[in-house]
Amino acid sequence: MNAGEIGVEAGRIFTYNLPSNWIYRSQEDQDDFGIDGEIEIKDERGKALGKNSVFKVQIKGEEVSTFINGGAVLSFTIKIERLKYYLNFRIPVILVVVEVSSERIFWLPITNDTKLREDVFSSKNTESMQIHIPVDSRLVRKDKNSFDGLFDAVVDCWDYLSIKGLKESTSRFGDLEPLSLSERIGELGDTLYQAFHQQLDNSLAKYNYDEVYQTAGNLLASAIVPPKDRFVAALYYLQAFNIAPYKSVRYEILQEKQMLCIQLIDLARKSGIRGQRYIAFGKARSIAFRSVLDELHATHFSAFSHEEGSLYRLIFESKIQEMHYDCSVLLKKIIDLCNRLLKEGQYHILADIFIDIYAGILIFNDVHKERGGRESIDFLEGWSNNMSTFVMSYLVAVRDASRIYRLYLLVASQVDVSPDVVKRIRQRVVEYLPHLDGKLDQAEQIVFEHKENIKINNFYDLSVEEQKSYFYRQAKSLRLDPDDSECEFGRVVARALVNYDPTEIMRDCSNLFVCYRPGGIIAETLQMHSAGGFHFMVCLKHGHKMATGGLLKDLYDNPDTQGFRERFCGNCSDCEPRDTSWSWSLRWYAGECETHKEILARCKLQ
Repeated sequence: MNAGEIGVEAGRIFTYNLPSNWIYRSQEDQDDFGIDGEIEIKDERGKALGKNSVFKVQIKGEEVSTFINGGAVLSFTIKIERLKYYLNFRIPVILVVVEVSSERIFWLPITNDTKLREDVFSSKNTESMQIHIPVDSRLVRKDKNSFDGLFDAVVDCWDYLSIKGLKESTSRFGDLEPLSLSERIGELGDTLYQAFHQQLDNSLAKYNYDEVYQTAGNLLASAIVPPKDRFVAALYYLQAFNIAPYKSVRYEILQEKQMLCIQLIDLARKSGIRGQRYIAFGKARSIAFRSVLDELHATHFSAFSHEEGSLYRLIFESKIQEMHYDCSVLLKKIIDLCNRLLKEGQYHILADIFIDIYAGILIFNDVHKERGGRESIDFLEGWSNNMSTFVMSYLVAVRDASRIYRLYLLVASQVDVSPDVVKRIRQRVVEYLPHLDGKLDQAEQIVFEHKENIKINNFYDLSVEEQKSYFYRQAKSLRLDPDDSECEFGRVVARALVNYDPTEIMRDCSNLFVCYRPGGIIAETLQMHSAGGFHFMVCLKHGHKMATGGLLKDLYDNPDTQGFRERFCGNCSDCEPRDTSWSWSLRWYAGECETHKEILARCKLQ
């Protein structure tokens, strides 16, 4: 084939392999020296994705290409004059090389290649130069990942051009009038803060929470950053803190969230943006509601641990009624805010707030159905169903797949309570977005498996770490925070968690046994075998025993005070270590207590 035929064939191969939503427009009227074509990427509905989805392509064909570095790199010769032309474009230019004999397509972004730019404009050769394209930069028909790589490169080119434009713009500031200069500074500020917001979004997507804290913290601390942009930074900061808090004590976590909400409200007032004010109040009310709700839920179910009519039960009931009232008041404020957002057409903010609070509403219902009036129970159920249907309809309309999935996970959990509502919401999603059918199936499977696990597994079936995690969360919800060294009851829970599993002690000898004697309101409230009281270390063979209200490990091995090991085990000829694979479990412990009940009955403080 001659050069003209190769060029025609290269163009045909390239356009044939493009996805259907990549619209190619030929620009052959600019002759070979110009650009072959322009591509605009559209979504599946044919709507343009914006400026970042448009770029130029220059297609070069070769019958057989030259590869170097063991076939890892394509080497291509191109005229320097043409490269200078491409590098001066204000729109991304992608060089495409097609090997016609194999119909393979390779690409290289020209615009943001700083080394290429330096080489081109510093080269003393006026004719041509070699450029190198990694063979990984290849387009394959119907391979979405290969085209996603090209699209990412185009976005990077646009970012490069934006920064280049900013630099060129600031170099001309000295020639501007004062009013024009102020306007330009404002415009540049908006662009800069949008870049920071994108950086925060990228860091959050990559789970780099420390980077979110640092970037958002710097923006919040800067007096020159406008309130509206500091507000956005505070939102990212709060979102990162909700996922990965840098504090562990419950009241300190709550205090930090409250301070961030106060800051959000203050910044929203200063910005004067109504939407930001709604978001700030929504976040503040949601956090306050969930804080009281967690304690209410834990206390409500812990109350059943105490005998009906007992003093402890009466104290718990009084506290539960108080918290139920507080929760109801906070929830009413949230419902009022959601209704106002609905009336004013602030659907995007409404969707965010409702998805944040919907799980809490479902949890609150567990308690409210036993403690609320019939009228309020019916109202809350009806309002929740109607609002979840509306919010899902909005998310479908804006095609927000991520939030559709998050909301449907919660909706699907109510299939036993409101099957018609779940069915109606699913049908609405699938009708307009049939490609999400599989994701909805996945959500329903997750909900089903969770419910089956609850049915099948009792507490004994959980691992030791899962059991400890349960008690840890339950204690925090009841303000018995094991991470709070200032909380007396929290210290009791922390000690109980350390004493929970005596595997490392009991593995030393099969005759060694730890007998728990829990006691006090903490043990009774949590129903935790290692909380409070005194716990005995017993030799089942020789009858030796010692007790402690502190840590078992100190009772067992303590050379300074002659612990159980030093006193009884050091010279014992009957020591029989357990198998290294053995580990303690609550089920095993219950069985052994029954087996050795006569010996253990003597475990009493003298």
